[in-house]
Amino acid sequence: MARPRASIETDLFERGVLVRLSNVDAGYGASTVLMGVDFEARAGEVNLITGPAAAGKTTFTHLLRLALPPRSGRSVILGADVMRARSRDIAEVKRRIGYVAENPVFIEQWSTFDNVAMPLRMLGQKPREYSNDVRELVDFVGLGGAAELPVEKLSGAERRRAAIARALAAKPNLILADDPTAGMSPADGRRIVRLLSEMRRVGAGVVIASQDDTLSDVAPMWVWRIDRGRISQPEQTEAADAEAYE
Repeated sequence: MARPRASIETDLFERGVLVRLSNVDAGYGASTVLMGVDFEARAGEVNLITGPAAAGKTTFTHLLRLALPPRSGRSVILGADVMRARSRDIAEVKRRIGYVAENPVFIEQWSTFDNVAMPLRMLGQKPREYSNDVRELVDFVGLGGAAELPVEKLSGAERRRAAIARALAAKPNLILADDPTAGMSPADGRRIVRLLSEMRRVGAGVVIASQDDTLSDVAPMWVWRIDRGRISQPEQTEAADAEAYE
């Protein structure tokens, strides 16, 4: 039997470690934004990355979704050693990551249903194969009544819900959200974070970047703080009474 390539950390992934960063630096051009980052995310857990504006949260999210390569250190994401993995291994990892952008982009004239189904269409699935799953997702995020509405008719909070449903469509192992509550009321923001956090129950890992550190009481989670490109050791929190936010 052939031995696994050195760039594939199957044992780490099988033990539930979805992300492990060790002494990672990252940045753009001549600018280093993240320095000496040590971070770990596991299946079935929620991680909140918080800190002031321009602290490095979005760069951190880009690093995890493989949109930005590390400059140094070791980055293992969904079993792939990022700096050593082949391009096709990186492409496979990207397919197993669900991403909710701060300002999600849709095909505005398409229905909510069709936008949520987009990742499955890109994988070559036919409507008869994904229809039931997509309708369940649309219902899960509370948009069942808007499934056939064009996305351009949705409110800001509804668009975020649609973005979450789309990110979950391909059943990712890792879910990333960059400032998903920006511009929302506190109640709407907490509902969005609760939706994301629910995915821990099916074994996904969830990483949320936000300036709002009060989100740590929405669900049990690990809270990491970034400031000036450096990340602190995490603190574990318990959820407050969820009924208070319904």
